[in-house]
Amino acid sequence: MSDIFQQALDLDEYEGETFERLTLLGTDLRDKKFVDCIFEGCALSSIKIDGTLLQAAFKDSKLEGINFFTAKQTLIRVSFYNCVIRHCSFAQLKIRETKFVNCRMQNVDFAEADLTEADFTNSIFEDCVFQHTILTKANFSDAQGYIIDPTRNIIRKARFCLPDVLGLLTSFDIQIE
Repeated sequence: MSDIFQQALDLDEYEGETFERLTLLGTDLRDKKFVDCIFEGCALSSIKIDGTLLQAAFKDSKLEGINFFTAKQTLIRVSFYNCVIRHCSFAQLKIRETKFVNCRMQNVDFAEADLTEADFTNSIFEDCVFQHTILTKANFSDAQGYIIDPTRNIIRKARFCLPDVLGLLTSFDIQIE
Protein backbone atom coordinates (compact mmCIF):
# COMPACT_ATOMS: atom_id res chain seq x y z
CA MET A 1 0.00 0.00 0.00
CA SER A 2 1.72 3.17 -1.12
CA ASP A 3 0.72 6.87 -0.98
CA ILE A 4 -2.98 5.99 -0.87
CA PHE A 5 -3.42 5.55 2.86
CA GLN A 6 -5.51 8.70 3.22
CA GLN A 7 -8.10 7.18 0.88
CA ALA A 8 -8.15 3.87 2.78
CA LEU A 9 -8.68 5.35 6.25
CA ASP A 10 -12.21 4.06 6.47
CA LEU A 11 -10.80 0.63 7.36
CA ASP A 12 -10.51 0.03 11.08
CA GLU A 13 -8.06 -2.87 10.87
CA TYR A 14 -4.83 -3.48 8.99
CA GLU A 15 -2.96 -6.74 9.35
CA GLY A 16 0.35 -7.63 7.72
CA GLU A 17 0.29 -4.47 5.57
CA THR A 18 3.38 -2.65 4.37
CA PHE A 19 2.92 1.11 4.01
CA GLU A 20 5.59 2.76 1.86
CA ARG A 21 6.49 6.43 1.40
CA LEU A 22 3.45 7.75 3.27
CA THR A 23 3.21 11.30 4.52
CA LEU A 24 0.67 11.64 7.31
CA LEU A 25 0.27 15.02 9.02
CA GLY A 26 -2.13 15.27 11.95
CA THR A 27 -4.03 12.23 10.70
CA ASP A 28 -6.61 10.76 13.06
CA LEU A 29 -5.81 7.07 13.55
CA ARG A 30 -7.63 6.74 16.87
CA ASP A 31 -9.01 3.30 17.74
CA LYS A 32 -7.55 1.67 14.61
CA LYS A 33 -5.69 -1.65 14.61
CA PHE A 34 -2.29 -2.11 13.02
CA VAL A 35 -1.15 -5.69 13.54
CA ASP A 36 2.19 -6.90 12.15
CA CYS A 37 2.43 -3.84 9.87
CA ILE A 38 5.53 -2.17 8.45
CA PHE A 39 5.90 1.55 7.80
CA GLU A 40 8.82 2.05 5.43
CA GLY A 41 10.16 5.40 4.23
CA CYS A 42 7.22 7.21 5.84
CA ALA A 43 6.87 10.67 7.37
CA LEU A 44 4.42 10.64 10.27
CA SER A 45 3.82 13.88 12.11
CA SER A 46 1.38 14.65 14.93
CA ILE A 47 -0.78 11.63 14.16
CA LYS A 48 -3.39 10.77 16.77
CA ILE A 49 -3.18 7.18 17.98
CA ASP A 50 -5.37 7.27 21.11
CA GLY A 51 -6.71 3.78 21.78
CA THR A 52 -4.95 2.36 18.71
CA LEU A 53 -3.66 -1.18 18.75
CA LEU A 54 -0.14 -0.62 17.43
CA GLN A 55 2.07 -3.58 16.59
CA ALA A 56 4.34 -2.25 13.88
CA ALA A 57 7.89 -1.84 12.64
CA PHE A 58 9.08 1.55 11.39
CA LYS A 59 11.97 1.52 8.92
CA ASP A 60 13.79 4.47 7.34
CA SER A 61 10.99 6.74 8.55
CA LYS A 62 10.59 10.13 10.22
CA LEU A 63 8.26 10.32 13.22
CA GLU A 64 7.48 13.60 14.91
CA GLY A 65 5.14 14.75 17.67
CA ILE A 66 3.60 11.34 18.37
CA ASN A 67 2.43 10.39 21.87
CA PHE A 68 2.91 6.64 21.73
CA PHE A 69 1.66 6.37 25.33
CA THR A 70 -1.89 7.09 24.10
CA ALA A 71 -1.99 3.83 22.12
CA LYS A 72 -3.36 0.67 23.77
CA GLN A 73 -0.61 0.30 26.34
CA THR A 74 -1.03 -3.37 27.11
CA LEU A 75 -0.78 -4.39 23.46
CA ILE A 76 1.77 -1.96 22.00
CA ARG A 77 4.71 -3.60 20.23
CA VAL A 78 6.90 -1.38 18.07
CA SER A 79 10.39 -1.36 16.60
CA PHE A 80 12.40 1.34 14.85
CA TYR A 81 15.25 0.90 12.38
CA ASN A 82 17.12 3.80 10.77
CA CYS A 83 14.47 6.30 11.88
CA VAL A 84 14.47 9.93 12.91
CA ILE A 85 12.27 10.28 16.00
CA ARG A 86 11.56 13.84 17.19
CA HIS A 87 9.38 15.24 19.96
CA CYS A 88 7.75 11.88 20.64
CA SER A 89 6.79 10.36 23.98
CA PHE A 90 7.05 6.78 25.18
CA ALA A 91 6.45 7.88 28.79
CA GLN A 92 5.14 5.22 31.16
CA LEU A 93 5.01 2.53 28.47
CA LYS A 94 6.08 -1.05 29.11
CA ILE A 95 7.90 -1.72 25.85
CA ARG A 96 10.45 -4.34 26.73
CA GLU A 97 12.85 -5.59 24.04
CA THR A 98 11.94 -2.69 21.76
CA LYS A 99 14.46 -2.00 19.01
CA PHE A 100 15.62 1.58 18.33
CA VAL A 101 18.49 0.56 16.07
CA ASN A 102 20.52 3.17 14.19
CA CYS A 103 18.00 5.90 15.04
CA ARG A 104 18.40 9.62 15.64
CA MET A 105 16.26 10.72 18.59
CA GLN A 106 15.66 14.35 19.49
CA ASN A 107 13.56 15.50 22.45
CA VAL A 108 12.13 12.03 23.04
CA ASP A 109 10.52 11.32 26.41
CA PHE A 110 11.23 7.91 27.96
CA ALA A 111 10.23 8.95 31.53
CA GLU A 112 8.92 6.11 33.67
CA ALA A 113 9.02 3.67 30.73
CA ASP A 114 10.05 0.04 31.10
CA LEU A 115 12.68 -0.45 28.43
CA THR A 116 14.12 -3.68 29.80
CA GLU A 117 16.35 -5.28 27.14
CA ALA A 118 15.69 -2.45 24.68
CA ASP A 119 18.22 -2.15 21.88
CA PHE A 120 19.55 1.36 21.17
CA THR A 121 22.55 0.15 19.16
CA ASN A 122 24.22 2.87 17.09
CA SER A 123 21.55 5.46 17.94
CA ILE A 124 22.12 9.15 18.56
CA PHE A 125 20.32 10.96 21.39
CA GLU A 126 19.76 14.69 21.73
CA ASP A 127 17.86 16.19 24.67
CA CYS A 128 16.06 12.94 25.48
CA VAL A 129 14.49 12.34 28.89
CA PHE A 130 15.30 9.28 30.97
CA GLN A 131 13.65 9.77 34.38
CA HIS A 132 12.67 6.79 36.56
CA THR A 133 13.16 4.64 33.46
CA ILE A 134 13.87 0.91 33.66
CA LEU A 135 16.84 0.19 31.40
CA THR A 136 17.82 -3.22 32.79
CA LYS A 137 19.91 -5.10 30.21
CA ALA A 138 19.34 -2.33 27.63
CA ASN A 139 21.95 -2.16 24.88
CA PHE A 140 23.51 1.26 24.23
CA SER A 141 26.43 -0.17 22.20
CA ASP A 142 27.86 2.50 19.92
CA ALA A 143 25.05 4.88 20.94
CA GLN A 144 25.92 8.56 21.38
CA GLY A 145 24.68 11.62 23.22
CA TYR A 146 22.57 9.98 25.92
CA ILE A 147 22.51 11.54 29.38
CA ILE A 148 21.18 9.11 31.96
CA ASP A 149 21.31 9.71 35.70
CA PRO A 150 22.08 6.30 37.27
CA THR A 151 20.60 7.48 40.60
CA ARG A 152 17.20 8.12 38.98
CA ASN A 153 17.03 5.22 36.54
CA ILE A 154 17.53 1.47 36.74
CA ILE A 155 20.48 0.56 34.52
CA ARG A 156 21.46 -2.82 35.95
CA LYS A 157 23.37 -4.97 33.43
CA ALA A 158 22.87 -2.42 30.64
CA ARG A 159 25.60 -2.27 27.97
CA PHE A 160 27.47 0.95 27.17
CA CYS A 161 30.59 1.84 25.20
CA LEU A 162 33.36 4.36 25.72
CA PRO A 163 33.51 7.30 25.45
CA ASP A 164 29.74 7.93 25.58
CA VAL A 165 29.30 5.96 28.82
CA LEU A 166 30.59 9.15 30.45
CA GLY A 167 27.07 10.52 29.88
CA LEU A 168 26.16 8.54 32.99
CA LEU A 169 28.28 10.93 35.04
CA THR A 170 26.78 14.20 33.84
CA SER A 171 24.36 14.50 36.78
CA PHE A 172 27.27 14.34 39.25
CA ASP A 173 28.68 17.71 38.08
CA ILE A 174 32.26 16.43 38.11
CA GLN A 175 35.27 17.15 35.93
CA ILE A 176 36.94 14.31 34.07
CA GLU A 177 40.38 14.88 32.64
